[in-house]
Amino acid sequence: MSALRIAPYLGFVSGTFQKMLAYRLRYYTGIVSYLIYVAINYFIWKAVFADRAPGALIDGYDLAGMTTYVAVGWIARSFYFNNVDREIGDQVQKGEIALALARPVSYQGTVLAGAIGEGTFRFLCFSLPVGIVIYLCFPVALPASFASGCAFVVSIWLALLILTQLNFLVGMCAFPLKSIDGVMRAKHYLLEILSGLVLPVAMFPPWLAAVTRWLPFQQISYVPTSIWLGKLRGPELALALARQAGWVVLFTLLCAFVWRRVTKRLTVQGG
Repeated sequence: MSALRIAPYLGFVSGTFQKMLAYRLRYYTGIVSYLIYVAINYFIWKAVFADRAPGALIDGYDLAGMTTYVAVGWIARSFYFNNVDREIGDQVQKGEIALALARPVSYQGTVLAGAIGEGTFRFLCFSLPVGIVIYLCFPVALPASFASGCAFVVSIWLALLILTQLNFLVGMCAFPLKSIDGVMRAKHYLLEILSGLVLPVAMFPPWLAAVTRWLPFQQISYVPTSIWLGKLRGPELALALARQAGWVVLFTLLCAFVWRRVTKRLTVQGG
């Protein structure tokens, strides 16, 4: 792709970053929210391990490992989270999607560029402050190695792309359904549970853990956090990153296919 074809999307990256910068106060208050999430989980797991011998493991995690797992999982979420599905749903309901169709650029590309701009802002103004505060308040371990830290950075960017495309698909449901509140709610709970954010996939029942291997959810939270902890190394690490990249490619193609299908039967609401 030539520089001239990429330039418009870089504009969407920059524009979204500047838009988020204008409303940065809500992200600073969000630091307190994420601190509460981590604190609640920390004290729950501290109570779970209270009656066990020091260094005892539960499905491969001791208290220090679970504390780090919870903290890193929520810090990563503060980076890759976005509301692409809600934004698309609002555009369809208000009729603003017609403007997107009139632009001489790929709508899917602009959505992805906007998500990258938001992710960049979140990393600088949200994830870093959240991470520093949590690290100072709780016994959170650093990455298992330098290689694990580098691989973690790659992994959370792939997680951002996967979640954005997943949200794009959910947003596409607004074309036939108009209102997607129920679909978004279902997606939210599935993502919270099956991604491993609330509970590590290693603690799932065997049948559920087997099912999640074929779904994209654990690629968003469980894989990056496991990389940080050093539970994925060597060939396993390379395979995990390859799977994430594979989901990015698959979702990109699927989103393009769905976009072409739903826009052929578009009915615009609003003014």
